[in-house]
Amino acid sequence: MKVEAVVWDMGGILHPTPFELAEELEAELGLPPGAFPRGPFGPEPDPDFEAMDRGEIDEPEYVGRLRARLSERGIELNPYRAIRWDGRDRPEVVDAMRRIAARYRMALLTNDATAWLGPGWHGDWYLRDLFEVVMDATEEGVRKPDPEIYRRLAGALRLAPGSCLFVDDLRVNVEGARRVGMQAYRFEVTDPRGSVERLLASLGVP
Repeated sequence: MKVEAVVWDMGGILHPTPFELAEELEAELGLPPGAFPRGPFGPEPDPDFEAMDRGEIDEPEYVGRLRARLSERGIELNPYRAIRWDGRDRPEVVDAMRRIAARYRMALLTNDATAWLGPGWHGDWYLRDLFEVVMDATEEGVRKPDPEIYRRLAGALRLAPGSCLFVDDLRVNVEGARRVGMQAYRFEVTDPRGSVERLLASLGVP
């Protein structure tokens, strides 16, 4: 089915992952090197991240486990409050969003932006005009990968799910979109530039 709308996740795609900011965060807060996990960027596996990617736990549970591990080391840290996100958007993703918006309808579907950015974050968001629909699970009361939120998003666009291409960095959310009939693309956070190039090529966007 022809793609009519591209539906984006936000964290890890537009914003870098917290793992990419780990060294900076440790230095800023005076934490010992290696205090913050490296997720998919680490030399060793991160079992909790892998469980989140598979959908066995959600992001709030992952953050809760992270805080508990830090607390055991005497470090009290809330990642939701410790990271400042202004000016951190991936420039290659911002550029791709603008290029894609010139050819396709666009929507945003996020689970946790409110937790990271605060309530009402999208009211004056500088990219808001690119998106017909911005759907935040905090406001909807249902999270990815629940089938209902994908169907609700497609309904808000007045499109069949199969006409939507969903872009997310977590496997569980990509699989959730496919289960309701959406086309889906997994964004590899360890290769953001390559992920952007492959997405643009798949959509025929120069």
